[in-house]
Amino acid sequence: MNDLSIQFRITGLTFLLVFLSLSFAKAQNTEEEAEERIVRRNIDSDHDKILKLHPLHYGEIFLSYEKIRTSNISNEFGLSYLYKSHMKGDDWWSPEGKDVLGIGIRMSQRYYTSKKKRAPFGFFHGPLFAYRFVVFERNVFGLAGLPPSDPNYRFVGRLYQNTLDLSYHIGNQFQLGRHFTLEISGGIGGRLKYAKATSGAELIEENIIGHVLTSDESAVIAVAPSPQLNLAIGYSF
Repeated sequence: MNDLSIQFRITGLTFLLVFLSLSFAKAQNTEEEAEERIVRRNIDSDHDKILKLHPLHYGEIFLSYEKIRTSNISNEFGLSYLYKSHMKGDDWWSPEGKDVLGIGIRMSQRYYTSKKKRAPFGFFHGPLFAYRFVVFERNVFGLAGLPPSDPNYRFVGRLYQNTLDLSYHIGNQFQLGRHFTLEISGGIGGRLKYAKATSGAELIEENIIGHVLTSDESAVIAVAPSPQLNLAIGYSF
């Protein structure tokens, strides 16, 4: 067998492999497109997206967007602007609101289980993850404004707090008319807090809501339960 014959065979084998690869890829794409068409058929395209306002969240302006992924699963993404946050008050049942400047992010996945209604309406449940960053007002601990030359002067930096929240929610979403929606839900979970103020750890420990896990001279890590109640008014499209 000469070199030319071997080269022709190698070239033919290469073309065959390329053709089979392209055929397989096309078949796979066709199968994925068919599955996607089935998913789309099972989704209510008139209500697969919802913009929501959450008016009951104290100290924040909270907006969210829900998008249906499959016939019974959706994802929700929320952003909030925070202007109030709580610290311990004189009594454990009456926390004190403090002025803050902050942002919050929430992400959740929902599983709709109603057999009579199509998602995003009916009963749902699912996990929620949230993150908050807040900067408290100056002199949040109420220290006297002494000049640096005073022997009792003490510098305590501004208080910053990062919070991670993981919870599980159940609720129901109702259709009001053609496009408006109403959601009522509740959840329970845990909250991890990292608070920092230069030379202010003992003041943070005295005022932070939650159980202190560890601290140093300027920072505190604490945990707290996170019960939640939510009401949202939305517009579906």
